[in-house]
Parts: sequence; structure tokens; C-alpha cells
Amino acid sequence: MDWKNIKITWADDAPVYLQLSNYFSTRISTGELREGDALPTETSLCKLLGISRSTVRQAFQMLEDEGVIVRKKRVGTRVCKPKLKRSINNLYNFTTEMHALGLAPSSKVLSFTTVHPPAKIAETLNLSAGDTAFRIERLRMADGEPLLMETAYIPTRICPTLSREQLNDSLYATIRECSGSSPLEAVEIYEAVTLNKRDAELMHMRAGEAAFRIQRISKNTSGEIFEYCVELARGDRNKFQIVLKNSGVQYSRVL
Repeated sequence: MDWKNIKITWADDAPVYLQLSNYFSTRISTGELREGDALPTETSLCKLLGISRSTVRQAFQMLEDEGVIVRKKRVGTRVCKPKLKRSINNLYNFTTEMHALGLAPSSKVLSFTTVHPPAKIAETLNLSAGDTAFRIERLRMADGEPLLMETAYIPTRICPTLSREQLNDSLYATIRECSGSSPLEAVEIYEAVTLNKRDAELMHMRAGEAAFRIQRISKNTSGEIFEYCVELARGDRNKFQIVLKNSGVQYSRVL
């Protein structure tokens, strides 16, 4: 796009950086600017619009915080894919949420085995000595793009007939059909991490880039703990929303 003729009529009742941010945000939301398109440099915007560099930086920072642009050295400022907003006020179901966002969910099964889980996980799942669990490692994708990588342990007694082929669909729906019990509640712990080489490659990222590590322990309507799961969620494609009220949301600090 030719930015040489860019013109903005400044209003008197709003900060200039906010108006500049809104200018680009509108063009991104309407599709005039698409993923990968370059925005003008800070220096060129200062000259074209007669504004300070700090004003441009504030505007770009707002756009970056909103997850619609990315700024990188030697690449410049470009429009990026919007981050997916995940609500964590209710029990999360990846398949349902992707459909709600108008995206096509899919899964790639990396491994499916029957194991004796590590002692800590076996204790969490209330497994007795000798009890087994399915260990399921999957990439969860939207429109073919990896967003999450999850490793889940499901006691074999919950769904003894579970097969690898069934894992391409919603695991929760399969467990519901198999056991007659539905997911009821879960406790999740969120932690900021950086990706190792193997996990980064699987999620089409670079080693050392940021991700969320989400540990989830889920209980069903029969009162059983039926899942221990660890998810890695791409930091560049996910953001999380929680609504805090006087009642209805419980949280605690995990050190």
C-alpha cells in the first residue's frame, strides 16, 4: 500500500496516538489491511503526519497489545493474525469454542498409549497400584494451524474402549458417550513458559518463544477425576479472559 498520501483529520477531543491507532485498527478490521501487510515506519509517519515519534510508538503499542500487529527488527511492523480470545469462566471445550469462532477444529494425534502414569499423576487420578491410564498427546488445530499441544491422562476404567481413531473428534464427547458421565468442573493452573525445540517445531514456532502452560484436573458428573492434562498454548495466538465478581469465580495464587 502506498502511504505517501496518507491523511488524517485530527479531532480535538481525543489523544492523537489513540486516533492514529484507531485509523489503522479500522483498516485492519475492514480487510483493507490484511495479514502480512506492512505499516509505515515510525520515521515516515512522523514526517507524513507531523507528529512525534513517541505518539507513533504509543499508537503501535496499542495495536500490538490488541494482537493485530507485530513489530520485529529487520522485518518492520506488519499486520498479524488476530489472537484467539479464550474465556476461562466456564469449563473449556476446544472443539466447541473453535466452532463458535467460525474456525474448523481438528486434531493430530502424536501418540496414544496405555501406561502406568508417574506416581504424582496416578495419585491425582486416584489410581490404585497396577491401574493404567491412556496417555494421549495431540496437536489441536484451527483451520489447520496448530494452537495447542496437549498431553492428557485418562484412566482406562473411565473409557476402556477408547481408540486412537476417536481422538480426531472431541475427547470429552467420546468420554461422555463411553462412560455416561459428562465433564462437570476443572481446576486449571496457568504458567508462562518458553518452548523447547521439539515443542516449538510441532507448533510451527521457534525455540524460546513464549507459551502458556496450562495444567488441568477435571472431574465428571459421577464425582470422578477423569483427566489430568497439560496444555501448551501458543503465546502469539492465544489470549485469555476471566470475569471477576464478588462470587462465582474462585482463584488462588500458586507459587
